[in-house]
Amino acid sequence: MTGGQGGGGPLAGVRVLEVGSVIMAPYAGKMLRDLGATVVKAEPPGGDIGRRIGPLGEAGTSALAMNLNAGKKSIVVDASAPRGEAEMRGLIAWADVIVTNMLPRRRARFGLAWEQVEAVNPQAILVTGQGFASSSDRGDAPAYDDVVQAASGLADAYRLRDGAPRYSPYVVADKVCGMSMAQAALAALHRRHVTGHGCWADVPMVDTMAAFTLVEHMGGETFEPAQGTVGWSRVLAPEHRPHRTRDGWVCVMPYTDANWERFCELLGRPELLNHPQLASNRARSADPQMYEEVLAEYAAERTCAQIEEECGARDIPAHRVTRIDGIRDDPYLGGRPMLTTAEHGREGGYVHVGSPVEFGGIPRPKPADCTPPDADRAEVLAMIGAVPAGSEPE
Repeated sequence: MTGGQGGGGPLAGVRVLEVGSVIMAPYAGKMLRDLGATVVKAEPPGGDIGRRIGPLGEAGTSALAMNLNAGKKSIVVDASAPRGEAEMRGLIAWADVIVTNMLPRRRARFGLAWEQVEAVNPQAILVTGQGFASSSDRGDAPAYDDVVQAASGLADAYRLRDGAPRYSPYVVADKVCGMSMAQAALAALHRRHVTGHGCWADVPMVDTMAAFTLVEHMGGETFEPAQGTVGWSRVLAPEHRPHRTRDGWVCVMPYTDANWERFCELLGRPELLNHPQLASNRARSADPQMYEEVLAEYAAERTCAQIEEECGARDIPAHRVTRIDGIRDDPYLGGRPMLTTAEHGREGGYVHVGSPVEFGGIPRPKPADCTPPDADRAEVLAMIGAVPAGSEPE
């Protein structure tokens, strides 16, 4: 398998330059490549540090890089050298979209400040992402995922439930902000289609994650004067969690009033329909402790399969908790085209995590290798017109 062009997805023909590291910008690049774009990954000497984080394959490729960089073309660019400066200008001139998570002070050194990009390629779309807004006095402050969770209020949501702030058990800020970078790129591509002009879109992580958190947790402080405190009580109840069954864990969620009525029939407990803490969706959400206790009692007496069968027959949402280490064997996820077993040229077999999005009549890009740093130099230079196709650079 080779690095390959972008596939036949809806972004076929779109040219993306990714100048990023670890997860956020590489995740944005992955999303755009999964949609069919051709993505060139420009890396510093030594390569993106994300290639060396976490478990490594026998040939030294990290599990993180195997999927984040699949199908991208790699070229190492030393922007401090004259040749590197020329290569970066050529890449900027070639690109439709540029995604980077470099801090503003570093972007200028790579020719990636908007004024520099616009001078080389007025139709380019530059999407930048970093902890704080580029235009703010904190634009150059370093901020990793945990810092962003702390600064945005996301970590504090755990305090509202558990009494102390916590970090999410996954790099939620990097991935949500990577998705926002891809979304911004798509919006800017449409704007360019209408106006003919490129533009700069800045995706500050703290702002993005604050907006993400406040959708529901702004709560009663949405109104002026306030009509209550922050937080959404239904999801902040300590009891709001998967419930133990006889053979695992389950989510059972009779959410609407119609769901609840059918659930009470299933329990044989019609008196619950008139209980003041349970009689309506609003009551169950405002004070969910008793509601969750009823669900816990129901789950404890049954297996996951029994619950799925009973609730499924009554259109009550329910599903056993899928273990991450069991996803490949899951009857639903294990058969989805998003998750495929692929063959890597250097690492052998691996699990490829592709795009979850399906477009009718448009084939999804096939899995492709994560190539080593600079492995695609000659091809990339030929693409941007720096050397004839098939020639080796000096």
